Amino acid sequence: MQAPLVPSNARDRLWNVVRCAALSRVIVLLLGIASNTAINDYDSSASLVLPAEHSVVQRATRRLAQTTLHWDAFYFTHIAGSGYVYEQEHAFFPLLPLLMRLLAHTVFVPLEAWIGRQLALVLAGIVISNVSFVLAAATLYKLGCTTLRSERLAYTAALLYALAPSGMFMSAVYTESLFAWLVFTALLHVARRRYMWAALWLCASTLCRSNGIIYAGFFWWNLVVWPNTQQPSGSTANNQQKTVHSRILLTVLRIIHATALTAVAALGFVAFQMYGYHTLCQQPLHPQDTNARPYCSGAATVYSFVQEHYWDIGFLRYYTVNQIPNFVLAAPMAVLSVAGLWTYTIWDPLRIVTLGMQ
Repeated sequence: MQAPLVPSNARDRLWNVVRCAALSRVIVLLLGIASNTAINDYDSSASLVLPAEHSVVQRATRRLAQTTLHWDAFYFTHIAGSGYVYEQEHAFFPLLPLLMRLLAHTVFVPLEAWIGRQLALVLAGIVISNVSFVLAAATLYKLGCTTLRSERLAYTAALLYALAPSGMFMSAVYTESLFAWLVFTALLHVARRRYMWAALWLCASTLCRSNGIIYAGFFWWNLVVWPNTQQPSGSTANNQQKTVHSRILLTVLRIIHATALTAVAALGFVAFQMYGYHTLCQQPLHPQDTNARPYCSGAATVYSFVQEHYWDIGFLRYYTVNQIPNFVLAAPMAVLSVAGLWTYTIWDPLRIVTLGMQ
C-alpha cells in the first residue's frame, strides 16, 4: 500500500518539517552559490573584506561567504570581530554578533588555521541563521498545533514557511531566522500560559531586533483584555456588587502582571540602549560631536537617532519612487497576505470588527 503524503503521526510530521526546512536551506545556499558563480555580483564588497584563497577549503568557504555576505551582514560580521566601533553600528543589535563570536571562538577554533578568523566568523553566522531557521519551522509547527488545534493545518503552515520566497535572507548572516525562532518560541509559551518564560524569550528577541517588544501585546491580551470580555455566569442581583469589586481587583492585578512581563521583555532593548549611551556619551569616540547628539541628553534613544540620521528611517519615508522595484518584488507576498486576510474577514466579520472580543 502506498504511504500517505501527509503523515498521520504528529511526531512524523514534526520531523518532516525539520527535514523540509533543512533541505530548503541546502537548496537555497546551493542556488545562491551557483548564481554568484554564473553572474558577476554587482556588490563586490565581500571580496574586499574576505581573505585571499590559499587552499581548497578556503576557496569553498570563501565562495559560500561571498554568497551570503551583503549589506547588513557586513555590519554583523564587523561587530562580531571588533565590537561596536562606529556610531552607525548601533542600529544592529548584539545577539547575533555575540553568538557568532562565541561559535567562532569555540566550535570553529580548529577551522581558523584553515580558513582564517574572518571566514570563521562568517561561517558561524551562516550556521546560526540556518539552524535557527530549522528550529523556527519546527517551533511554528508546535505553535500551530497549540493554537489552531489542527495538526494538519499547522503542518501545512510550517511547510509553507520552509518554502518562503525570502529564502536567501533567512540563510544569510542576518537576524531574520534567529528572531523568528525566538518570537515563535515566546508565542508558544504564551499559548501554553508560561508567561515568564515567554517574557524571557522576548527579552532575548529584543537583543536581536527592536520590534520584539511589540509581541508583549499578547500578555495584555491574554491577561487583561480577553478575561474582561468574558461575562460571569450564574451571578445574581445580590452578588452583583461583589462580582464587580472582585473583577476590578483582578483587573488591577492582571495589569500589574502584564506590566511586569512587558518590562522583562523590554530589558534586552533597554540594556542595549544603555550600553550605547555609556559608549558614545560617557566615553565618546568623537568628543566634539557629543553635545550634538540628542540621545546624550535623553531626547532620543541611540537606536532611533542612528536609524534616522544614517538610514533616513521615519514615518512613510520609505515610500519613494526609487523604492518601486522593491514594491514590485514584494507584490506577490503582499497580494497573498491581503487575499488571506480578506478571506478570513468574509468568513468571520464579527471577529474582525470586534478584534475577537465577541
